[in-house]
Amino acid sequence: MKPSSRDDVRRMYEETADSYAEMMDSEIDLPVYADILGRLSRRLEGIEGDLIDTACGSGHMLAMYRDRYDGKRPLLGVDLAPRMVAITGKRLGDHGRTVVADMCRLGEVADGSAAAVLNFFALHHLDSAGVVDALREWHRVLRPEGQLVVATWEGEGPIDYGDASDLFALRYRGDELKAWARDAGFEITRCAVEPVEDFPMNVVYLEATKP
Repeated sequence: MKPSSRDDVRRMYEETADSYAEMMDSEIDLPVYADILGRLSRRLEGIEGDLIDTACGSGHMLAMYRDRYDGKRPLLGVDLAPRMVAITGKRLGDHGRTVVADMCRLGEVADGSAAAVLNFFALHHLDSAGVVDALREWHRVLRPEGQLVVATWEGEGPIDYGDASDLFALRYRGDELKAWARDAGFEITRCAVEPVEDFPMNVVYLEATKP
């Protein structure tokens, strides 16, 4: 089973970028984001380099990290959709950089230069080989002791969007993600599967370190 093409994914997020940004205005206040970013900020003490959100969407997570935890950390937002990148750029202003790019191909990021990589709710658009490629690329750009934080829909098989979208996407189990991350060279710090209120799917949260 192959997920929808990158062009189809880009088109969908381009068309829904503004409504997505409005949704995130309230979504970002959920405790899970503060918990994750708070843990990340503590692990990044003394580690230099960019915080890269590799599927930055509307930039809410980068802005939250800047506002609550570390106003001096250089920020980089990456997304397939130019409209998402434009929204993120406006949100970050002079406090960050943005680029339209594939999360699996961070060509402008030097080896071993980043302090942390975020990827939230984007891996479902990749097949298993794509997930492995992404993890290897994130390992490449992270410096030693650099941190990886991933969230994706948990389970097996396709995601049913119903009438909301005709995209085809895939869910992954926590044990699969842990195995792929270890194979890419990461040490797993935390892996938890948690339900989402009033939503039919669980989320797997993976946190890992590059030794």
